[in-house]
Amino acid sequence: MAARRVVLVLVLVLAARLAGAGALAAQTSAGATWLATPASVLKSALRAATAAQERYYAANGTYAVSVDRLGLRPDAGVRLDILGAGASGWQGRAVHQSQPGRSCVVFVGSLAGAEPPRTDGDREMAGEEGIPLCDRMR
Repeated sequence: MAARRVVLVLVLVLAARLAGAGALAAQTSAGATWLATPASVLKSALRAATAAQERYYAANGTYAVSVDRLGLRPDAGVRLDILGAGASGWQGRAVHQSQPGRSCVVFVGSLAGAEPPRTDGDREMAGEEGIPLCDRMR
């Protein structure tokens, strides 16, 4: 399980770097304008939470039960919540003020007696560990 966490962290760091490079390229290319969508902002917040949770786990042997413990500051208009956390896993949700009733969710590991989280609007269950899943956004 520890090896899987290390691989997950490395994948998330690489994805964040590639996403950042792609966004920069889109912003700086002639005539191109990149505009973040609510879903992309929420997914980014959940990826940052996943990376922060892995760092927290490495230092504490358990996942953080609150965003405050992770030292994260989500973008304006974004609320990031830890739905549950323990030594064997955690679940999180992000919502955007422009998308009432819609959310994105993520999980890593498992929590005793809890199924993976569901999005608020479509009620879709997160299916892949560490991969954010979002409602259809308007």
